[in-house]
Amino acid sequence: MQATVVRTAGEYVQVRTSEGAVFPATLRGKFRLEEHNFTTPIAVGDEVRIRLEEGIAVIEEILPRRNWLVRTDPSHPYRSQILACNIDQALLLVTVEAPFTPLRYVDGFLVLCEAYGVKAALGFTKADLKLRPRSQSKREELMRLYADIRYPVFSISTYTGEGIEAVKSFLQGARTFLTGLSGVGKSSLINRLIPSLNLATQPLVRQTQRGRHTTTYTALYDLPEGGEIIDSPGFGEFRTRDFAPQELSHYFPEMRIRLSACRFNNCLHLDEPGCAVIEAVRRKEIATSRYHTYLSMLNELKSETV
Repeated sequence: MQATVVRTAGEYVQVRTSEGAVFPATLRGKFRLEEHNFTTPIAVGDEVRIRLEEGIAVIEEILPRRNWLVRTDPSHPYRSQILACNIDQALLLVTVEAPFTPLRYVDGFLVLCEAYGVKAALGFTKADLKLRPRSQSKREELMRLYADIRYPVFSISTYTGEGIEAVKSFLQGARTFLTGLSGVGKSSLINRLIPSLNLATQPLVRQTQRGRHTTTYTALYDLPEGGEIIDSPGFGEFRTRDFAPQELSHYFPEMRIRLSACRFNNCLHLDEPGCAVIEAVRRKEIATSRYHTYLSMLNELKSETV
């Protein structure tokens, strides 16, 4: 019997059959004994073959994946964490205040999606909040920056409803991985999209203005208008060791379109003569913040390959 993994929480797994029946699941012993480089060998979105034993789904086979998102596991630096499998797109929720989403975090997410061939979008939440003038200006600047790179960008308020219809249209008919730092409003958005779920939400920690972890598991939900959304905990930084330093610039679209104009085909865009990327940064055709992210990620990749 075939089923889809719809929830993971540590060792706990749930699967759903094509008939809609949901069962707690366990991995067949061979998966636990096999050597692998992943924190866990299975993730939400996986298609699996199961057999039922007294109401428990025993996972006997993990079917080939169409795609996935994988990051370096911060708790196990020599292992990777599969975030989700068989997805069509990913949506990162971003806030410039309460809490602040670092640009390195945003760009790390976009690079990850580019590297694994997953369409990425950004949702700037809490549009109803009255921000400090500097923060409001930053929010508008970032929305323009990423829209100019051709990423779908949404301004969202789950309180007033701003942007909700646009987000629904984006999600319709697709399987979307939803993520962001704790406190950016993932659960509030899902409640707006799927009111029957009534997921728990919590205010920010007053002293730190950071979010509390209200989601402690990854789960797949059906959307009323069609499509599915994968809700995830508030992940930390998106890092991966799966590609070489020379590949990194290919995952920045505004750099990728200029690579053929560099004098050297192995250009790392550091201080090489005739570098089209460096010239574009000088001309402000590539945002300084994006170039700084590139340099930071490049240094990490180079140190990991030494």
